[in-house]
Amino acid sequence: MSAFAPRCCTLPLLCAVLVLAAVLVSAESSTVTSDVTMLDKLFDSDTITLDLSASTAAVVTVQLINSQVSGGGLTVRGAVSSQARLSMSVTGTTVAQATIFFTGPMPSNADIRIVSTKGTLAAAQSLFDFSGLVLDTNVTLVVENTAVTWPQDARTAGSVLLIGAGSNPTVIKNNAAIFVLNANAVNGASVVRVSIESGFALMNGGVFAIDYSRCDKCSSALVDIQSPLTATGSSLFRLTNCKVIDSSNGLLTSAGGITVAEKSAYFIHDSAVASGSLFSFPPDGQGSYSFVVSGGSIVSFLNLEGPATGVASELAVPSTTDSSKIMGGGCKIDGAQLTDLQSYSNHGLQVNALVYDNGLGADNKCANANCIPGYIQSGTSTVTPCTCKCSTDHKPPSCTFVVDPTLNYKESDDCIVPNCATCDRLNPTTRCTACDAGYKLTDTHTCESTAVTTSSIAPSEPSGAASAHTAALAVAVCVAATLYAL
Repeated sequence: MSAFAPRCCTLPLLCAVLVLAAVLVSAESSTVTSDVTMLDKLFDSDTITLDLSASTAAVVTVQLINSQVSGGGLTVRGAVSSQARLSMSVTGTTVAQATIFFTGPMPSNADIRIVSTKGTLAAAQSLFDFSGLVLDTNVTLVVENTAVTWPQDARTAGSVLLIGAGSNPTVIKNNAAIFVLNANAVNGASVVRVSIESGFALMNGGVFAIDYSRCDKCSSALVDIQSPLTATGSSLFRLTNCKVIDSSNGLLTSAGGITVAEKSAYFIHDSAVASGSLFSFPPDGQGSYSFVVSGGSIVSFLNLEGPATGVASELAVPSTTDSSKIMGGGCKIDGAQLTDLQSYSNHGLQVNALVYDNGLGADNKCANANCIPGYIQSGTSTVTPCTCKCSTDHKPPSCTFVVDPTLNYKESDDCIVPNCATCDRLNPTTRCTACDAGYKLTDTHTCESTAVTTSSIAPSEPSGAASAHTAALAVAVCVAATLYAL
């Protein structure tokens, strides 16, 4: 019996070690240092670190195609700056009750596109979490063609994109940009939620734009900003071509105040709510709201429609004490067209200039109501329809430094790739981003039948599944060893 006792005591310890080892391998980490394409990859608690510091290439291309994300989700983490430019595309991703995180400083001059993402989420989950993300110096991050659904009876829901407090102060600066284009949320809280106690800053040409998006049965405003918002140094905040349906919640909530300064721009255009109010600007303890426009900046409210603005006439926002322009035009509230400055004031919007459908102001000159004032050519135009005359190195339609995905954008492009449901707006003739039912994307962005596998790259097993198999094997070994011991 004495010889048996040590083996009996050792077996439980051995089993514990084996099972613990299986659990520890559940999260997989990888570092990208050069070109890589991942096809049909399954992610669960995985982390991809972008470290291009040692690369001698001019451009490093990273492609994630047909990914499936579940469980612990996927984290894409920036590391250090590099000479190489990052070109990253995440295409045709399916997400099941998980979150995709982008965090840390992204490499300068990076172009990151996340296209055709479908998600079915649990209550309170967000599809993308950009908390702690730092975009600095010519970084473009586009989230495009996204569809997310939450449980119908969930008491709390998440957003398509959440930007919260992270390990780094979230900032978009030095001609960096986030574009959210064609995002659709059903039963969610919002399309975009920003909640950073220290504030959300756009600086030196920073851009944050939400365009062509829709909130269906959302429990909060389509864009819900619970932080002070600051746009300085010819930066841009834009919310255009968006709709709120089957909900009494509005188009925009912005708590904590808004500052638009130093030839920056704040545009809310071509959007509608079916019921409720367009805006919510929660007043402070003294019953006022700080929305200050200065330094030759532009704020414009164009072609908006809803039962109410949501702004009390005594609140009177925005305010300016200099030559900054606060423009209104084409807005219809409770079925009535707002045709003069007083009608805007009656609905709480302190407009100081009217804009007509062709873009002309009251002086019959182009009002530049769609343009970042710091990046337009001097002089005025009377050619209609008015478009922005951008300065050198800045691009239409709004004169951003980075390429704006809404330029010549059509919600339904003419796609000629066979068996393709959605083509890339940049190349609708040869590049698919989402295939018809029964087909899947290939690494050449065409569509092949799911009944036939022609790819030489086998689907990767999710790290969580691999760990489950390892754990099962460990348990089997333990059971066999214990039976042997008995």
